[in-house]
Amino acid sequence: MNINETIKKLRMALCLEQAEFGELIDVSKGTICNYEAGRRKPRLPIIRKMMEIAKKNKVKIELEDFIN
Repeated sequence: MNINETIKKLRMALCLEQAEFGELIDVSKGTICNYEAGRRKPRLPIIRKMMEIAKKNKVKIELEDFIN
């Protein structure tokens, strides 16, 4: 699974719209859209936030999923 699929998988597992997920990790809806479309990659602090949210909500995502 590549990074954009991982981000979408996490967002969908949380049943959130792009804007809601963006608020959760302190980025805009447009940024989430760009992540999911593969036009941008998140920086490490954002990846850490996503990993914390996944862990807190028991969504199985590995760090390796964000590296590819």
